Amino acid sequence: MNARRLVRYAVDELATHYDDGQWWKDRLVQRIVRPFQTRVHPGDGGIGVMDEEWDTLVVLDACRADLFETVADADAFDDYRRVTSRGSMTAEWVRRNFADESFGDTVYVSANPHVSLAAGDSFHELVEVWRTAFDEDEQTVLPEAVVDATLAAHERHPDKRLICHFMQPHYPFVGYERRFTGWHPDRIAGPERRSPDAEDPWQAIERGTADRDEVWAAYAENLELVLEHTADLAAELDGRTVLTTDHGNAIGERAWPLPLRLYGHPEGLRLPALVRVPWATIDGERRTVVDEGTHSVSAAEGDDVERRLRALGYR
Repeated sequence: MNARRLVRYAVDELATHYDDGQWWKDRLVQRIVRPFQTRVHPGDGGIGVMDEEWDTLVVLDACRADLFETVADADAFDDYRRVTSRGSMTAEWVRRNFADESFGDTVYVSANPHVSLAAGDSFHELVEVWRTAFDEDEQTVLPEAVVDATLAAHERHPDKRLICHFMQPHYPFVGYERRFTGWHPDRIAGPERRSPDAEDPWQAIERGTADRDEVWAAYAENLELVLEHTADLAAELDGRTVLTTDHGNAIGERAWPLPLRLYGHPEGLRLPALVRVPWATIDGERRTVVDEGTHSVSAAEGDDVERRLRALGYR
């Protein structure tokens, strides 16, 4: 973009949004807070999940550490600690852990489309449960579908590490009477993809249209739901199982160096609520794994994934 077009763009943006407080806040986060935080605490300083000792890695999408510690049964684990994630949203976490690498000893079972787009060619097999088992009523992928796909993958590949990526406790909250912004894998991106009034739960708290305690309770119930299924899954699989998450959620924590309250999980931020995550271990006799090379998601599929991710509400 040349200088003249850049100035014109800036003027048009200011003329359109000069009285929009949320627009100003978003620009401050993008231009000041994010660059500062990523410079001070680079994302690659977090834990590299593929370097850790596990046979099955269970990813609970968008699970705050304090939520996990409140809801999960500590006696179910042989070890628990908090670690630092390499990302504050799924795509960043996937890129920094898997992209441009080859893990021919690993099968990834995913309810989240970000994995297909950012690291579709990094694994021996990528099982895209989000494509095949989307629940129309709940507008998400239910945990039992992920469990079934994971057990089937282990039966096909008993000599592989498994990554099992659930969508919960990420919203939509299963069974919750209020419908926040949902997603659909077949929705085509475009201006009509979501109503300007649509809110996710964190935006609703920020705008004062939802009670924080009620949202937190629904968030906790979504975690309780998925933990019931992870317990059954761990009992079925041999080896060492680790439960973790890709990132947390900000619910009004203040950013730095600017004292802005943040909500949700924007990319590139390093707030503890976003990047300090659970790492819970269930010990077991380690299984022997072999590396048999990787398989790729085609370019056409990748383009389709990108459209569908935009339909999820990711900007």
